[in-house]
Amino acid sequence: MLLPQLIHTIFYIFYLILLARVIFSWVPVSVRSPALLRLRSFTYEVTDPPLQPIRRFLAPYQRQSPVDFSPLILFIALQVVEQIIMRLF
Repeated sequence: MLLPQLIHTIFYIFYLILLARVIFSWVPVSVRSPALLRLRSFTYEVTDPPLQPIRRFLAPYQRQSPVDFSPLILFIALQVVEQIIMRLF
């Protein structure tokens, strides 16, 4: 019972970090706020590795689109992976 809850919590924390990254991409962060700059840097460092392969895959299809759909695809993929893992327990 403890392991499934731990797995869900880890995924939930990553969802929140990914959501923060999406918000940071929409809202400019002032250089006068070093805490927000560090938080933005952290969210980018954590989320860039899983987003890069998705962006490379989507690149030919998103040439004219100003919207980056890679976070949405990552959210969906993580949901699927979490559901698969949770069914194993």
